[in-house]
Amino acid sequence: MKKIIFLILVMLTLSVNAQKKTAAEILKEYKVNTAFEPGEELIYDLKYGIVKAGEFSIKVGLVPVGYEYCFYAIAKCYTTGLASKLARIYDVYESYFDIVSGLPVKAVRNVTENNYKRYNEDLFFQDSSVVYSMKSGRHKVPENTFDIISAFYFSRKFIFDQKYQKNEYMNLTSWFDEELYKFKMAYKGTEKVKTDYGKIECLKFSPILENDATFKNEDDMVAWFTNDGNFVPVKIIVKLPLGKAKCELKSFKNLKNKDGFLKE
Repeated sequence: MKKIIFLILVMLTLSVNAQKKTAAEILKEYKVNTAFEPGEELIYDLKYGIVKAGEFSIKVGLVPVGYEYCFYAIAKCYTTGLASKLARIYDVYESYFDIVSGLPVKAVRNVTENNYKRYNEDLFFQDSSVVYSMKSGRHKVPENTFDIISAFYFSRKFIFDQKYQKNEYMNLTSWFDEELYKFKMAYKGTEKVKTDYGKIECLKFSPILENDATFKNEDDMVAWFTNDGNFVPVKIIVKLPLGKAKCELKSFKNLKNKDGFLKE
């Protein structure tokens, strides 16, 4: 379950500040144009086969950190209905990441899975390529290492708007639950995808975890992102030993590019 949530978070997750500035004023000062903006919220249904097992939500805002500002994103994954009777899961992930570079400053993981509970905070020191974990201390990591939430927004901001050839790979490194994950995403071209909002032209990607035997093939997981500048994931399918798990867009609000495929 942990690995499925990790991959969904990677592929998928407003503020008040001391000077009372609006988010638009802050972003104008930083001269930043991204595929998302503060206030964006995405909510997904999690299904196993045709049965709804839970929901996943992710939203992003702006917060002051010292004398600067950071994007702040929070993602929640939880079971609902009958599934919550069988397995009570309520996981919360938070990330603070740089407005300009997209690199993480701090990440929080707060999970409850039945009787298992875990809370941890990680601080990212980008200048020295170090992650400091509240649980396990100092870890030397590769340059430009992400937490799972900042990796999602970084991909939407810097990766998906590039022109790629079919089957070309993009590489990212993420720190998750006291472990480094190296993964690459294969671009599989564009494809029309049936959604609750009609058929939408999407960019199709297949992520592979290089250091994990569960998701080592390109067809183990597939994700579709809107090909409209917002790059919103509308569907993710994960192959499991006894079937398929699906993550499908249920609702959204405050998308940056109003002329995209998804209309509020």
